[in-house]
Amino acid sequence: MSELCKRAVMLLFLAWCAFVPETIFTQKDFEKLKPIVGTWLNKRSRGDIYETWTRKSEKEFAGMSYTLAGAGATAGDTTPLEKVRLYIQGGEIVYAPVAAGQNDEKEVLFKLKTIEGNRFVFENLQHDFPKRIVYDFRSSDSLYAHIEGEVQSRQRRVDYPYRRIH
Repeated sequence: MSELCKRAVMLLFLAWCAFVPETIFTQKDFEKLKPIVGTWLNKRSRGDIYETWTRKSEKEFAGMSYTLAGAGATAGDTTPLEKVRLYIQGGEIVYAPVAAGQNDEKEVLFKLKTIEGNRFVFENLQHDFPKRIVYDFRSSDSLYAHIEGEVQSRQRRVDYPYRRIH
């Protein structure tokens, strides 16, 4: 093959790679997220966080996180933190939270980038913070989540160790 043909083939290959999605996820991949269904508790000294997930359809889970007041006149009151849609569409798995009081109450889309065993990494590099949301199912009753990204040019990570309560 002539040098010109080799270069043309290489350029065509590179152009093709630029338009192919990084990863195409399937319904089988989406089903790996089934363990999320239930209620999870993150015990913290400054207030426990609960995360509750349900299955809405074959292609969507719905979640919400909240705190629960434990004492005094406000005992039992819930304070919503965020609502989340987790869905599959067109080969992409999307984690779409709406954080209370942020982003004009609009969803911010984080697309699944990798699945490594029971660890799911969602990413949106255009978002201010976080840029990554990670869910790691360590056992049927243990979920370790964290968010990460940059804040004022410094790496920041917030961990959320959960245990299943329902």
